[in-house]
Amino acid sequence: MKRILALLLLLTSLFSLFSCTAALPEEKIPVQTAETTEKQTSENKAEKGPITLPEGFSVGYAREDITPITWPVFLTENGGYAEKAHDPLQLTCVALSDGKNVALILTVDIINMNLELTEMSKKLLTKDLDIEIPSENIFLNCSHTHTSADYKAKSEPSIAAWKSQVYYKKLPLVSEAALRDLTPAKAFTGTSHTEGLTFVRRYFREDGSFEGILHKNSSNSPIVRHESEPDTELRTIRFEREGEKKDVLMVNYQTHYGSASALYPQQISADFVHPFRQAAEKQLNCHFSYCNGAGGNLAFNSRIPGERKYPTFEDAIPHLMDVTKSALAAEEAAEVGELRVAHSDYRGICNNTYDEETVALAKAIINAPAESEERAALVASSDFYDAFHASCVYIAATTGSINVPLTAITCGDLAFCAFPYEMFDTNGKECRESSPFKMTFICSLTGDALRYVASAESYKNGGYEVYSGRFRPGSGEEFVAEMLRLLADCKAQG
Repeated sequence: MKRILALLLLLTSLFSLFSCTAALPEEKIPVQTAETTEKQTSENKAEKGPITLPEGFSVGYAREDITPITWPVFLTENGGYAEKAHDPLQLTCVALSDGKNVALILTVDIINMNLELTEMSKKLLTKDLDIEIPSENIFLNCSHTHTSADYKAKSEPSIAAWKSQVYYKKLPLVSEAALRDLTPAKAFTGTSHTEGLTFVRRYFREDGSFEGILHKNSSNSPIVRHESEPDTELRTIRFEREGEKKDVLMVNYQTHYGSASALYPQQISADFVHPFRQAAEKQLNCHFSYCNGAGGNLAFNSRIPGERKYPTFEDAIPHLMDVTKSALAAEEAAEVGELRVAHSDYRGICNNTYDEETVALAKAIINAPAESEERAALVASSDFYDAFHASCVYIAATTGSINVPLTAITCGDLAFCAFPYEMFDTNGKECRESSPFKMTFICSLTGDALRYVASAESYKNGGYEVYSGRFRPGSGEEFVAEMLRLLADCKAQG
């Protein structure tokens, strides 16, 4: 009997313990914040010792998540606030070393980056490093997602928090990690094409009139052809690293953003770069780095009937992967060697071709109260599309010149060209095909945010990309000529 009572008492105790445990709230897992990440990295740095460069050519890779950690966050596209992230924003860094010098090539999931943010980012990337990296040896290429945090909103608390809590703290972490990952490597280059996926977003109608985004055109004539043939080339550099280290795959492709704002309203997104990166790393077992090319006049979809192959950029990822695999299948070995850098603070002449009457009208529109009947009437009676058009024309016509920082980084057969604006693909193709290097990456939106610079031919047709730009007609070709001079300087050093 005592045994039975003891057994019942034990069962009762166990039941009570189970009931209490079941009623306890779920244990909260500590959130990994930028602060804890920085602390851990500092501790790791003390344990690992100083950074040393391997002999000869080597490549390192690192990636940090720069998704906001507090919500809501002010969005780039059309303003408003994001309540969550559809996918993570990333900061990737590829470190190149010839044993003596280092270059850092980064992709930031952000729409663009002005000179102030670029310079601050470079300072933080080299903060507390054991080796010296000149500012010109650092690329900050923007992936150009239109649904990132709006870094330009200086008075917005959510942006200040994102910068201080996340972005600024991740910069020194990613550069140090990439440098510590430096591993001797060989290079291979390949090219392929994205027919059916790359389109020019500027058109002509059957009656000969021009059509572009935000363009005043009352013609009902059907759209029949693009302004020019698109540059569909996709370029790859694959670094095959020694030992157990994964290959580093760099892809350079020119397109415009994929309308993530329409797919994921009020959400942060890295746009087409995220599913592309995911697919590449899963299918190819590599580290992936995307370099945004010359896509100022391009888009994923066409407005010509029958040409729109994919409804969204996500649907196009299998196509992009097939093109990438084709480039890898056709790759050739590339020579690597001494890192060389050439930089130019080139003075671009602004567009002063407007007559006095046009400039005076633009000024009147700007000075009229916003959202007023006076401003609306002035715009309606003019050739301006809107008040933004008027402000662009006025600024361009009254600003003499603007600094255009251009940088070329080369290594053996490889060249990386940094253009600080949205470049038209015709100019990108011209630079690439005239380059003295076997593989040339054209990197737009790298080093500043100088809006669009259209090709000379496109200036004749006007449109949003032309009127929102700042520079005189022919500047696109002028900047390419300066970049080719820098590439020639690098080549001559050999």
